[in-house]
Amino acid sequence: MGSARAFFIPAAAVAALLTVSGCSDDKPTAQASPSKKASPSELAHYTAAPDPTAPTETATTAAPTECVKTTGMSVEKLTAYLKELPNSSGAYQSKGLTLDSSGLNFTPEAFQRPCKAATVKLARYWVEFEKTREETAVSPASYEYEYSPISVTSVKAGPKDGRVPDTAPPAGSDCQGSLSVVYLGEDIPLRYLSSDLELTDTTAPVPVDVVGDGVLSALYVPPISLVSC
Repeated sequence: MGSARAFFIPAAAVAALLTVSGCSDDKPTAQASPSKKASPSELAHYTAAPDPTAPTETATTAAPTECVKTTGMSVEKLTAYLKELPNSSGAYQSKGLTLDSSGLNFTPEAFQRPCKAATVKLARYWVEFEKTREETAVSPASYEYEYSPISVTSVKAGPKDGRVPDTAPPAGSDCQGSLSVVYLGEDIPLRYLSSDLELTDTTAPVPVDVVGDGVLSALYVPPISLVSC
């Protein structure tokens, strides 16, 4: 268990908490382009699959697209590459490898995507809440929370776009939320996990920051209720 984190939440916010519900070998790829362009020795080519929605009057072959060879990259270099890999949507600061309510998604832009699937780690934790002070006429109730490990697994993302199976974050429950972290390298000590989680009037999963050089993405799922804590 990590050290307890404490914060206050207004009674109105507690009452408003609602319920929320929570591709594998050589499928979705987790990768982010490095801050600098890949060197020529790291570039290879693959042929993109034809768009099934495109006209099929004549058979055509897609033009080769450059990909990045990640085999042999150090943890530091691979982490930088995956962190910077942009999303195919083109949205500002969008990432090609992210966690959301459905799990780990790999949707990078076509240029400089990895040639092979990238293996990353997915750690999950329960976030256990406990009431430390009742609400009064002049102050809100206060709560502390601690982390409890659930599991750590290795999953493959890429090189094709898609969602990695079985990576959806655990759903919250009474007095219990969850935290999911995708990372590379050494396992993350509990003391490095987020110490400023917030309780709001929604139970929708939210991205959070987790300290660690190898951290790629982290997602917090709030508890559905704090009434019985």
